[in-house]
Amino acid sequence: MKYRNETKIGQPVWEVRINIHSSSNQSISEWRKEGIIIKQLSIVHQTDRKIALSDDFITLLDRIEFGKRKESHQGVLEDVSISFVSKETYFPNGIFATAYTLEKPEKFIPKMKKQMLVHIEKECGFLQKIDIDSLQIFNL
Repeated sequence: MKYRNETKIGQPVWEVRINIHSSSNQSISEWRKEGIIIKQLSIVHQTDRKIALSDDFITLLDRIEFGKRKESHQGVLEDVSISFVSKETYFPNGIFATAYTLEKPEKFIPKMKKQMLVHIEKECGFLQKIDIDSLQIFNL
C-alpha cells in the first residue's frame, strides 16, 4: 500500500500546539500554557492502519492511503485540530490547535498559524483580532 505520508519506525514526528488564552488564567499544565509548544517525538510502532508515537499517552494516528479522503473523526499526520474552549473552570478558556508533523516546526508553524487564523475568522469572528505572531515558543 502507498500512504499519503510514508513513515518508518524511529522517524521523528513533532507535536506542535498553539494555545491562545482568553484571560490571564494560566494552567498548571505545560501543555496548556499560552504560546507555541513544540515537542519532538518518534514513531515507535506502525501497522497498516495506525502510527504509534513515543509520548506518555502513546498517541495513535491513522494512516491514510494515497488518494483516500480523511474522515472527520481521524487524527492524521499534518492535520491541524483546532478547538474553541469556553466555560472551563480548571483549565484556561481560549483557542487551542494541535498537530503532528513530519516537517520541521519552523516550516510547519506558519501553515498552522494561517489555518488557525482562518478558523478564528470563520468560526469565531466575534473575537477580537489576535496577534498570533507574538506568541512565545517553548521547546519541550
